[in-house]
Amino acid sequence: MKRLILTSAVFLCLNGLSFAAVDWESKGMQMVGEIVANPSAFFYDFQQDLEATTPLPPGKSFGIQTGLFPTTIPMTYLNMSGKYRLHAEGRLAPGVPQVDLIGGYWDMLAAKMATKDSKTIDSAKFGGYYMGAIVSSSVSPKIRTFWGYKHSVLAAKLKFKPGEEVDLMGTKVGSFDSGFKDDFLMAGIETPKGINKFWSMQLNYGLKTQTFSTKLSWYGKVFELGINIYPEGVLVFHPVWNMHLNF
Repeated sequence: MKRLILTSAVFLCLNGLSFAAVDWESKGMQMVGEIVANPSAFFYDFQQDLEATTPLPPGKSFGIQTGLFPTTIPMTYLNMSGKYRLHAEGRLAPGVPQVDLIGGYWDMLAAKMATKDSKTIDSAKFGGYYMGAIVSSSVSPKIRTFWGYKHSVLAAKLKFKPGEEVDLMGTKVGSFDSGFKDDFLMAGIETPKGINKFWSMQLNYGLKTQTFSTKLSWYGKVFELGINIYPEGVLVFHPVWNMHLNF
């Protein structure tokens, strides 16, 4: 299973690069090495792809979301996120912003499938969750700003059976047990581009890792298309496709 994940990761990396004169083999091995050195950070970038961190549209009370690409396909992250509007903008008093609660959970299906009747893998578990809140306020009829906080947790565990260790770059890898926990501050801006259509730009900052990431997205009534940028990630650019319903 780990061979499959690491091979897929390398292919995704190569597809996202320019076709300039590059030493593909060396670049691929470098990326594999970065994944092996810090697998939880690599998998967490995909967790951020599925997280619902934009405010609910005006007039909506709650929403659900699932990440389709690259989380469910090809990473097999079965996932579900939810949003709940605590109160609407201006309801308590003029100028009081909207407050939404957010949260979600995911579990990697491939990890469970790999352990069943496997001759090499003893156990595998990849999963995570997040929770937080978003505050949003209109600064004009066509611009809404939002700020937020989220707490994210990821667990990545894989153990091979004795004698079935994987050889990666001359090193025997028998298991890894890593996790990721961080608290993030978020800030963004949103503008409508039609009925139930929005553009948004968002900046996230991890307090523990002291890293930035950016999200640019377009979302309509059902789908969200965007790109996440992780300057310090193995895959810097992540095209994102999510599906959501708001009520």
